[in-house]
Amino acid sequence: MHTLPAVNLVSIIHLVLLSLWGGVVATESVIELYPFRNRALHENSIRFHYWIDLLVELPLIAGVVASGVALVVLAWPLTWTHALKIACAAVAVSANLVCIVFVLRRGKSLAAGAPEPELWAATRRIIMCAVIGLPFAAVAAGMGFFLAYHRLLALISG
Repeated sequence: MHTLPAVNLVSIIHLVLLSLWGGVVATESVIELYPFRNRALHENSIRFHYWIDLLVELPLIAGVVASGVALVVLAWPLTWTHALKIACAAVAVSANLVCIVFVLRRGKSLAAGAPEPELWAATRRIIMCAVIGLPFAAVAAGMGFFLAYHRLLALISG
């Protein structure tokens, strides 16, 4: 029986975790943007986003980083394309981690009775983190598909 190379198995795990993380980020975007249409939902969106980040997104990011590090080890030595993809991914992860810090602080501020203007300012900072991180995530994803395509071609050709 033919076995699956470790790099392919880790790649699949990495892709699944990235897909889940992307779904969480898309959901959080809706949660963050909808209160701009219906201000009465702002406090609830703060609470929802707080718990999503704490219980879902942080563990997913840890899994994405761990599987990404495993891929680096398995794919060594890296090409310049790998290095550029990793750099873009690092910016995206960093922006998301800063965003999580803002989300958790904002949740604690809400619980402490912070005034609405302070909460809205925090919401705008959170949105700016996404605006910064998403283009880098898109480049990293595109480069990931490019690298996976070439790895698939190498497997097919022998």
